[in-house]
Parts: sequence; C-alpha cells; structure tokens
Amino acid sequence: MYFVYQFQQTEDPKGLSEALWRHKVAHQIVSQQGHDELWILDPNQLPTVEQLLTIWKDNPSLLEQTQPKDVKATSPGGIVSQLKKSPVTTILLLLTLLVAVLTQLGANLKTVGYFSISPFDIRNGHIYFYDLAEVVAKGEYWRFFTPALLHFSVLHIVFNTLWVWEIGGKLERILGSIVWSVGVAIIAVLSNVLQYQLSGYPLFGGLSGVVYGLIGFAWLVPLLNKRWPNIISKHLMLFFTVWLAVGYTPLPEMIGLGSIANTAHTIGLLSGLVLAVIYWLATKHRQNPSNQF
Repeated sequence: MYFVYQFQQTEDPKGLSEALWRHKVAHQIVSQQGHDELWILDPNQLPTVEQLLTIWKDNPSLLEQTQPKDVKATSPGGIVSQLKKSPVTTILLLLTLLVAVLTQLGANLKTVGYFSISPFDIRNGHIYFYDLAEVVAKGEYWRFFTPALLHFSVLHIVFNTLWVWEIGGKLERILGSIVWSVGVAIIAVLSNVLQYQLSGYPLFGGLSGVVYGLIGFAWLVPLLNKRWPNIISKHLMLFFTVWLAVGYTPLPEMIGLGSIANTAHTIGLLSGLVLAVIYWLATKHRQNPSNQF
C-alpha cells in the first residue's frame, strides 16, 4: 500500500472514498494517531487520486458529477508526463546514450579517455595512466563522476538505463530533483573512486554502481519509515543481491558479459544504504513523505 494523504480532523473522507471506489481505485482509509489516512494499492493510479482529491477539497459535491472517463481524460500520464516529473533522470540517461555513441560503446579508446577516471595512453601494448592525486592536480574533477556514463556493450547499457529509469525516476519524483541529484552524484563518485583505488585500473565504467545505490536506498527507507512507498520488492532485492555475488565469480565472463566492476557495485549498494539512513534521520520529523509517482 502507498500513503497518499492525511485528513484533517474536520475532514470526512467518506465522500472521497466513495468516489475512489466509483473510479475503481483500490484504497484504504486507515486511522493513525487520531488522524485518518488515505492509502492506495496501485501507485500508477496516483494521477487519478490527485485529481479527485483536488475536486474534493474545492467542492465535494462535484465528485458526484465526475465520471471515470472525465478524470482519465484530464489526468496527467504517459511518457511525456513522466519526463517532466523526473527531468534529471532523463538528462542523465540522455548523457549516457550520448557518451555511448561518442565512445562507440568503448571501441573508441581516444574518446573513452575523456570520460575515464584517469586520462591514459597506450604504447607498445602497455597502458599508462595517472593516480588520483595527479588527476586532482590537473583539476579534472569531472572524472570522478563521468566513468558512470561509460558503457561497453549493448546489454550493459540497456540493463543499467532501464533500472535507472524505473527506480531512479520514481525516487526523483519522491525526493525532488535536487536531493536526488546529490544522492546520485555521491553514489557515483564513491563507486568510481574506490573501484579505481582498489583495482588500480582506469578502464571501467557504467551506471551499475548508481543502480545498486538507488536500489539499496529504495529498499531500506520503507523499512525505516513505514509511510514510505515500497518500490523494491523482496524478490527484486534478492535478485540484485545474488547478481552482486555472481559478479565475484567467473560466470559473467563465461557468458560473454566481460569483467564486472564488482567494487563499484558493492560500494554503490553500501552508499545507497548509508544515504537511506542519513535521509531517514534528517527527515523523520516529517509526518508524510511526498509520494508523487
């Protein structure tokens, strides 16, 4: 169930509830600490619920005249609406696709060098690159983030962009673009830096660390705050945990997925979990999260 609205003590939810059932919106009115709360089963019906809420607040008697087809015709939805609600997610994915084209999915090493965590040069079959202190001395701070935009196969980029769109888009609509952007930047930088420090090799990349961070955050926050929507199911979390473990085995290379930046995945997940705790501590005084799928 997904929390939507807390009624004032002077508000009677009966008329709204009847309208929601008439529009086939599965929901519950729950009493919590002296207040009634509206929870819905399907977050995809939130646009309909929001419009009915607006009508109910302005003039409850109008709900009796509202037909399901009227709400569907005027409620926001579709891909254009989702793009407007999660603009930073959209920009991140467009940048990822642009980098994939520019680098030819890693085939153009010269272009890859502009986005890798360290500039590098290949001579006589050997790769030469800088350590992080030299990168900082050169003032190329963007390199701490840009490896997240690099991808080296179609399967790699499709897998990552789909999950960022699905999970990241929802989180951006809940958290807001600024908080979401800061969180993604932190996860990406930590994943990239520690991957490089521990592997000592600059040719890695991908949004996988960010994906794991978003999943860790989206999974843990509802456990800390029961009013937060459940975006990540137990089965999905189990899948990503198992896949994280598989990444440490030879299986991915055996099936043609190449070497996996396991450190980036693990650090991404841990970063997301830590950010979830920080976010919960910083916002637990709020009564309700802003659920805007």
